[in-house]
Amino acid sequence: MQNLLRFIRELRPYRGYMFLVVILTLITAALGLPMPLIVQYLTDHLSDEAVRRNLPVHLAGVFIAIVGVATLSALFGYALSVTLTFLGQKFKYDMRRKLYAHMQTLSLGFFEKSQTGKLMSSITNDVAALDQLIAGSFATIVQDLVTLVAVVAFLFYKNWQLALIAFTVYPIYIANYLAFIGKIKTTHHEMREQRDMMYGDLQEKLAGVMVVKSYAKERFEVRQFVGETRSILNLNVRISALSTALWTLAELIGGVGTALLLWFGGRLVMQGQLTAGELMAFYGYIGGYLYGPTLRLIQINDQIARANAALWRIFRTLDTKPNVADKPDAIPLPHVRGDVHFENVWFEYEPGQPVIKGVDLKVNAGEMVALVGQSGSGKTTMIQLLQRNYDVTGGRITIDGYDLRDVQIKSLRQQIGVVIQETFLFNTTIRENIRYGKLDATDEEVEQAARAANIHHVIENLPMGYDTKIGEDGIKLSGGEKQRIAIARALLSDPRILILDEATSALDSETEALIQEALDRLMKGRTCFVIAHRLSTIVKADKIVVMEKGVIKEMGNHAELLAKGGVYAGLYQQQFRVALENPAGAPQQAMATG
Repeated sequence: MQNLLRFIRELRPYRGYMFLVVILTLITAALGLPMPLIVQYLTDHLSDEAVRRNLPVHLAGVFIAIVGVATLSALFGYALSVTLTFLGQKFKYDMRRKLYAHMQTLSLGFFEKSQTGKLMSSITNDVAALDQLIAGSFATIVQDLVTLVAVVAFLFYKNWQLALIAFTVYPIYIANYLAFIGKIKTTHHEMREQRDMMYGDLQEKLAGVMVVKSYAKERFEVRQFVGETRSILNLNVRISALSTALWTLAELIGGVGTALLLWFGGRLVMQGQLTAGELMAFYGYIGGYLYGPTLRLIQINDQIARANAALWRIFRTLDTKPNVADKPDAIPLPHVRGDVHFENVWFEYEPGQPVIKGVDLKVNAGEMVALVGQSGSGKTTMIQLLQRNYDVTGGRITIDGYDLRDVQIKSLRQQIGVVIQETFLFNTTIRENIRYGKLDATDEEVEQAARAANIHHVIENLPMGYDTKIGEDGIKLSGGEKQRIAIARALLSDPRILILDEATSALDSETEALIQEALDRLMKGRTCFVIAHRLSTIVKADKIVVMEKGVIKEMGNHAELLAKGGVYAGLYQQQFRVALENPAGAPQQAMATG
């Protein structure tokens, strides 16, 4: 009920359309009420006794009345259908926009804990369920409720005895509903959970198809998928069985009520207390306007149960608050020089388990800092904190003296460029992939960035040049080519602070010279943080920061740390042994510890 009430509040901006729907629904409901009275008129005036009494029959008037009612019903029904469709589609559009926009405000941690497939299912399937609730159920609920109230009042006015007979089965209606609705809601919730799990697993396995094929696990994945879909099949069958049982029993109860009405009403006709036409009118109202709406309302509860599960997921996402958000008084970060200072920084993903412990690190504008250390030492976390994907739990990080928590996140990230090992390119043209770094960039600026990234000559030789779509038209880019497109994108954004996270570790030796030349251009004049870069970059760094279990173990330049003979010297001897034995091949063969 809380979800439904909140859903109604979400419909407030559409109250104009809702009011129009209500008016059109009332009119269409009212247009259906005269038909049983017309049947009553014909029955009483066309009976043998009426003919013998020579009662006048206005068949032309009946014809005009029926055609007129049918015409008006069609017109207002069409208007109602169009209005409902527009309302449902408009709400679906706005809700999807709201849901997606809210997801974009959420912190990185939310996406790390959520499967992409489940989020996609929420935006598509869950919102579509609400559209069906509006377009399919809202008008039916209004129309049937109005019809029930009007018909009940009319029946008691016409003949209270027959009305009471018709209502004798209503307690059984209620008992039947209560017996099934709880099981239907629970099963709907289970089905939605299972379907979301299937979407999540399907997205992961399709995205990781290379791993699946590399380990020849195609049949295993098919069995997994079949198992998940079989569970969904069984739950859908169970929902159908429960809903069908509810509907069938309700129909049976309605049949019993109709039989009682005709039995008792027939006796009244035989006793002369009721005309045959009046009994037929009662029969028409009971079957079409009392039991029919009741059955539809019972059936709608099944649809509401489906929508309730979708509402729960949508509102759960909308109620999720970002772990990192702008302060109310946050200011835009002005154009910075690039002085970065980690001041006694502490951070923990889980309370009581710090992964960064009292780090102090000062980086002057234009300096290159290499972060090295074993996996899990805290290098990537340091970068995540600098980008403010997470907020520090102790101390502070400043850029040009501005505490990151005091500035607007967007203005901060606009001045930070990132190039990572697992380059992600969108399924659009190469031009648009590069332009993503600066959406208002001209074609000339895009090409200049590509030239600086040593990728222009490759793009020119593609079938459609810069307008070639990545992932389509049979194009297959190498890892080095993708990386250079990512570098061009970063160059176009012109960041003051640059992050290179495993930026060249996946590249072959033949492309390293091109990549390194492009990186040199990219890093020039910027504050650079490099994680696990090639030896040629490590040795040129102004500072090499050696991290171990969340603390800075050593810090200095290449020569200083080698002379010290500590952790870095050990890593150097271990990881760069080939480079020491073959100095000429050092840039191509050596790689820092990740």
